[in-house]
Amino acid sequence: MTGVVQGVGFRPFVYQLAARHHLDGWVLNDAEGVKIEIEGPWEETNRFVHDVQTQLPPLAKIADMQEGFVPPTGETGFRILESATGAERRALISADTNVCADCLHELFDSADRRYRYPFINCTNCGPRYTIITDIPYDRPNTTMKDFPLCADCRREYEDPADRRFHAQPVACPVCGPRVELLDAAGKKVECEDPIRETANRIRQGQILAIKGLGGFHLACDATHEETVRDMRRRKQREEKPFAVMSADVEKVARYAQFDEKERQLLLSSAGRLRCCGSGCRKRWRLLWHRAS
Repeated sequence: MTGVVQGVGFRPFVYQLAARHHLDGWVLNDAEGVKIEIEGPWEETNRFVHDVQTQLPPLAKIADMQEGFVPPTGETGFRILESATGAERRALISADTNVCADCLHELFDSADRRYRYPFINCTNCGPRYTIITDIPYDRPNTTMKDFPLCADCRREYEDPADRRFHAQPVACPVCGPRVELLDAAGKKVECEDPIRETANRIRQGQILAIKGLGGFHLACDATHEETVRDMRRRKQREEKPFAVMSADVEKVARYAQFDEKERQLLLSSAGRLRCCGSGCRKRWRLLWHRAS
């Protein structure tokens, strides 16, 4: 299979689907996409082939699928094999995806071990394209290779029933990257909570550069007129609108008009990723700050 089939929970999906149909065999990533070999009763293999195309993970998209028959080898059980290299690099990598509802729930659950952890992710969301260094898409081929998994994350990563089964960017406060606040000279600002301190400084009228997955996002308080003027002077954007971030559609409605279709787009993962960037597409102009 080729298409967006790496970094989207496709191998865990195939693993669980094979178990549901009581099939043996294996699945692996290679430079072209994903290869699957299944062995079992004819009726179940046919159902598997149908389901693998119609019950895809949320981020997966099959561009092409080639089928063939091989002699039975007497496989027992289904396995996720180590990725294969050497073929022509044709695999497509999913774009970075906004945090999913399940991760958001964990993020704000004070009893969860990832409570307020900003790098939370699972097979259905999180960074993909901007952390990969090579294909096939596996953790050693991403910038996450420098963050060895702790015992808890390793257990999730290896559990077929877990939402983070084979999620390559999986991390937590114990083993993953952390947030730091630096001053203009690049010196670390000592504070208990860098995110809260960042918010406080924005409220005070400061301009901050927030490092995201694809670069830096310059942020300031849009209601602080002097700060906005300073931003315009520094960026040499006297008239071109700045993008405005908003927490939810209810707050967006205070400044813009949108129909139901546009509302659904704003609530989608693509909308939440694109509506606040300075490179917004034309359809997101409704979010631009009209006053400034």
